[in-house]
Amino acid sequence: MTIEELINLQEAGSRARVLGLGSEENPYLSPDCTPPNDNAQEERQARLDAWKFGWEAENASCEGTLSTFVSSLLRSDAP
Repeated sequence: MTIEELINLQEAGSRARVLGLGSEENPYLSPDCTPPNDNAQEERQARLDAWKFGWEAENASCEGTLSTFVSSLLRSDAP
């Protein structure tokens, strides 16, 4: 996946939240997205995660908890 694709997926998740869709509306949760092999599974998971990240970031922004969201991201990167 290219960086442009990653950003587009994050933006799609963000737009979904703005439109009032729930996180369960992630299109990569659909059984239709079942990959035929392990490499495709990794790609699907990366797409699912990118969309979810965009949705969660927008959700935190809408709820006024963006600083908490960012702090949790920084803590999760700690060794």
